[in-house]
Amino acid sequence: MSAELADKVAVVTGGAGGLGRGIAERLLAEGAKVVVGDVAAPPEPLGGDAIFRVTDVSDIDQVGALVATAIEQFGGLDIMVNNAGVSGTMHRRFLDDDLADFAHVMGVNVLGVMAGTRDAARHMAEHGGGSIINLTSIGGIQAGGGVQTYRASKAAVIQFTKSAAIELTHATATTATAA
Repeated sequence: MSAELADKVAVVTGGAGGLGRGIAERLLAEGAKVVVGDVAAPPEPLGGDAIFRVTDVSDIDQVGALVATAIEQFGGLDIMVNNAGVSGTMHRRFLDDDLADFAHVMGVNVLGVMAGTRDAARHMAEHGGGSIINLTSIGGIQAGGGVQTYRASKAAVIQFTKSAAIELTHATATTATAA
């Protein structure tokens, strides 16, 4: 590894397992300090400069606390990876979907990403910038049967990310000019 991210601080939501854990491990291998947020602790500690914090990203206060942990424990935040996501209940047909999990899926997949982006960007705008990575899915751009709530949530993340990027680019330029 090149230690390209030495002295950088990252937050990874949904980082206890799966893709999120792989991202956290790679960031650590490249020298970053990593704060992992997830609803359940990882089966094995990540080790190195990693902190785990139980976080339900559908609760914006918990997302804010996760970002604050990175800033307080490691002195800043350079990389925000909004990875946490859920698929919801699989229904063979939309007509059979009772939409009972709509609020949960949207809370995790959309609200969690929005809160993570906002809270990270607030810090980054005042401290020279950073990188915010919002993971989504092919389900957000390709229509198909089943899991319509999931597909809608991932499409929302795509549009939100594009819109936030436009606004944050302007906000960062304005902040840099004012400084």
